[in-house]
Amino acid sequence: MLRTALSLALLAPTLPFTAAPAAAQPDASQVDVAMTSDGSQEAEYRVVVRNRTEAPTDLTVRQSVPDGARVTATSPAPGPGGSPGPGSPSELVWTVHLGPYESTTLTTTVAPSQGASISGAACAYVGLAGQPVDCSASVWTPADPGATASQENRWQLWWLPALATLLVVASVLFARYGWPRAARRVAALSDKGRAGVAVLTAIVLLVGLGVLAAALAVPRLAATAAGAQRTPASGWLGPVVTGALGTPLRENAFEFTAYSFTCAPAGGGQRCTAVVGMTNHSAAPEYWHPSLQRLAVAGEAPVSTDVMATRALNGGRDVFDAPVVPGHRLLAQLSWSLPAAADPTTLELHSGAFAQGVRIRV
Repeated sequence: MLRTALSLALLAPTLPFTAAPAAAQPDASQVDVAMTSDGSQEAEYRVVVRNRTEAPTDLTVRQSVPDGARVTATSPAPGPGGSPGPGSPSELVWTVHLGPYESTTLTTTVAPSQGASISGAACAYVGLAGQPVDCSASVWTPADPGATASQENRWQLWWLPALATLLVVASVLFARYGWPRAARRVAALSDKGRAGVAVLTAIVLLVGLGVLAAALAVPRLAATAAGAQRTPASGWLGPVVTGALGTPLRENAFEFTAYSFTCAPAGGGQRCTAVVGMTNHSAAPEYWHPSLQRLAVAGEAPVSTDVMATRALNGGRDVFDAPVVPGHRLLAQLSWSLPAAADPTTLELHSGAFAQGVRIRV
C-alpha cells in the first residue's frame, strides 16, 4: 500500500488535467440572432438567440420598442432596463447565459398605437456593455385591416365597370342606329361639305389625343418635380428611400438597416449611438465615409459621425477603413456628439458621395 501511494504521488504532476470551459467571447460568426413576427391585431415578436461555440457564453439581448407602441407581454421577463405594460421603455433588455450550442427564445407582444405596420429589431451584445455580435429585424403588418382596406379600395372604384358598360352600350346603339343615318347625310353633302366634315373630325381627334397625352404626362411630371424638390445636394444616384428603425432600406449600392438608436447625456451635451447593419448589393467593393453618415437635427445643419467615438465603440476598429466587398454584411456602431438641447430627427446613411442614401426616422 505504501509503495502504491508513493507511486501515485510521483505520477500526479504528469496526469492530464481538464479545466471547465471558460465563457466564450463570440464574434458575429458564432452567435445567431433571428427575429420573426406574427399576430393579427398585436405584433408577436420571437427572437431566437443561438450559441454556435463549444463553450458557454454570456450575452445581453436588447430589443427596440417601436414608437407609440405598448408592450403587453414578454417571456421571459426582461431584466434591468425594461418592464412590460403601460409606459413601456423604448428598449427591452435580457441577460442570457447559453451553454455550448444552446439556444433560447425571447417573445414579446406589442400593441401598436394604430392599425399600421411596425418594425422591431433585436441585437445580441457580448456581456452587459460589449459590442453587438449579431442583429435581426422584422416588420409586422396587421392582417385584417389590410384586407378591409383593399376591399374598400375596390368598392371605391365602382365607377370603372359602370363607365365601361356605358361606353359599350353607347357604341352598340351608335353602330345600330346612328352610323347609317350619319353616312346617308355625309353622302348627300357636296364635296366641300364632306371636306368640312373631315376637317372637323380631324380636329376632334387631335384634341382628344392631346387631352389623353396631357392626362398621362401630368402625373409623371408632377412626380418628377416633387422628387427634384426633395433631392438633397449630397446625392445624385438612386431614389430617396425613407423608413423606420428595423426596416431594411435599399439605396444605390447598400441595403441599410438601423437596429437601434439611443441618446444619453455626455460632457454637457449628448451622445447618440446607432447600431447599423449594411450589405453591399453592388458588383464592386464600395467604401462608405464617416462624413456622409449624418444625423439630421431639427432647426440645425446635419451632424457627421464622430470618428474617434465610433472607433472606440467598435473596439478600436476603424469600420470605414476598408471597402465593403460585394455580398458582405457589416455590423457597426456609429456615434454622434450633439448639444444638450439638440433634437435629432433623421438618420442619413450613404454608400458613397453620389448616392442618395436612406433616411431613417429616429
